[in-house]
Amino acid sequence: MTEAPIPDETPEPPTGAAKLQAAWWWRRLPLTSQLAAIGVLVAFAWFLTARLAADVSQAEARARAERMDRLHLAEVAAVRMLASLSTMAASHRGFIINADESEAMRYEAARRAFDSDATIIAEQLDADLTITRRLQRLRVSVALYDDEVARVNFAVRRRDGYAAFAPGTAGSRRVDRGIDFIDSMRTDHARVLREVRERLTQLEAEIETEAARYEWEGFLIRAAAVAIFMLALTLIMRLLSRSLTQVVRAAEALDAGRYDAARLPNYHKAPNLEMARLGLTFDRLAQSIATRERQLQDDIEKLKELERLKADFVSTVSHELRTPLTSMRGALGLLLGGAGGELSPKGRELLRIALTNTDRLIRLINDILDIEKMDAGHVQIRHDRVALRPLLETTLNGLDGFSRDAGVHLRLEQIPDLELIGDSDRLIQVFTNLVSNAVKFTPRDEAVEVSAQVEGESVRVCVRDHGPGIPKEFASRIFGRFQQAGGAESRRSGGTGLGLSIAKGITELHGGRIGFEAPAEGSGSVFYVVLPLAPAAATSEDERPRVLIVEDDESMRTVMCALVEPYAHAVAVPDALTATRMLGRHPYRLIIVDHGLPGMDGIAFARRLRVDPRFKAIPILLYSATEFTQATLKDAGIRIGDAFVKTRDSEQSLLERIRRELQGG
Repeated sequence: MTEAPIPDETPEPPTGAAKLQAAWWWRRLPLTSQLAAIGVLVAFAWFLTARLAADVSQAEARARAERMDRLHLAEVAAVRMLASLSTMAASHRGFIINADESEAMRYEAARRAFDSDATIIAEQLDADLTITRRLQRLRVSVALYDDEVARVNFAVRRRDGYAAFAPGTAGSRRVDRGIDFIDSMRTDHARVLREVRERLTQLEAEIETEAARYEWEGFLIRAAAVAIFMLALTLIMRLLSRSLTQVVRAAEALDAGRYDAARLPNYHKAPNLEMARLGLTFDRLAQSIATRERQLQDDIEKLKELERLKADFVSTVSHELRTPLTSMRGALGLLLGGAGGELSPKGRELLRIALTNTDRLIRLINDILDIEKMDAGHVQIRHDRVALRPLLETTLNGLDGFSRDAGVHLRLEQIPDLELIGDSDRLIQVFTNLVSNAVKFTPRDEAVEVSAQVEGESVRVCVRDHGPGIPKEFASRIFGRFQQAGGAESRRSGGTGLGLSIAKGITELHGGRIGFEAPAEGSGSVFYVVLPLAPAAATSEDERPRVLIVEDDESMRTVMCALVEPYAHAVAVPDALTATRMLGRHPYRLIIVDHGLPGMDGIAFARRLRVDPRFKAIPILLYSATEFTQATLKDAGIRIGDAFVKTRDSEQSLLERIRRELQGG
């Protein structure tokens, strides 16, 4: 059904009082335009206020900057004055000692520089009476020093020589008086410089205070603008809230199937253009959903009826075919057994072909019925303690004749003595499907190997064939229904394409999983079934210490278990994730870990255990093909003596270390 488009144009306003309400231009605006208008008004008000405050602050900032410049000029002049005073005192002493006219010239230059700097300070700080008075006092002291000491000493030194300044003479007394003048002038200068710098500090504090005040005023201006915006926005949101509440109620009516109640008010009551369009669209949506739901309900009823008819047809046909096919198989078996008299070789061959195809039809019907039971959830699984080895032996014995006809050998590898919890008949059905498939695709004079291996709390049963393998394009759908790899070749080998799908369903009902993989070497494929083990009975085995072996290589796990079993109960897992689960279930005396694990490597796994309070005390032995530095081992919490290299250290040395650990050494 085609959905109704959302109208782009604003609907025509109604008449009467509603028309007057709809004429309010504000409600005719989209929400974005309303927000933009409010934003423009608030921004304009904020701009005017901020501009006025900025003009005032700029004028005050210029005045403070000018004052700051004057203070800096006065500070620099005051610093130079001190240098001038020092030069005057040094030149005075130098002329008395050496009568060098260059010293007198230096004195005159310093005297003029002092006057110039004093004038600069007076000009820059003429309004500061305290500094002006101190500066005037300093200038008086310099003038007295110049008139009564320095120039008199210069004239005496030129006329009477250095002897005029011998101790006890008038010249010596003038020199002493000059020193007193210099000390007094330096004291006065220090006061002037201190006052100037205090003014600078005060001005800097005023600038900081003013800056903080302006920042606070700016914040208040911005806060006022935001408050105005939020007030306007709140008004809009109140209108939106009322409209959205109506939308929620209408949606709840839709959800409850009350389509007549799923209505929104007319557009002229909406706060903006979007809500007006939403109201129109919601009406159309309610009508569309109602129509589609009616159509969907009709389709569902039709599908249910078709599914019921299909199930009834399959069940009826399958059951109706079972009886005649069973009779046909019995009759054909009797004829082949000689019940009807001696048969010619040609007749016997034809009867054998008929019996074979009758068995194929019976298996097909049984498979179809099993699939239907699984779909309906009617498959009942018993939960008995079942020994694994007898299950596999029964499976191979039942397929012995089938494998002999195909020229394929069935080989049962060494199977550990263990028990499962499950339905023995259904498990035999799973293994039968896997082994019969392997026989079909294995060339004559080759073998199908069946093996089993413990993986933590589960057992993996593997069925290996030597056929052409599984094509990559078929791997993703191999466990689907009516799926067969190999095209015409597989059709000639027989089968319905339901066996693996049934095996998968039964395995999952037992809490296990099924899959396949290419063997590490050679041709063919390996199908495996992983099933949970039955809980071990309370025996002396439980009293033995447990050793956890984390090794990704299957053959290596077998070797390691064989090493450990005489001394402890060995539990072998292929990766760190499974090892973590095992550690949470049972206490372990020792952990043997390989580095090259899938996912988390052995070093990272050891490091993780060392930071977990539950496992950090368990000793860890590293048995890897890689050699690591002492720093890496220390970081992982592994002692250097507990790291073994597969290509360097013998298995006997590893075994000795395991024995010492288990014996408390």
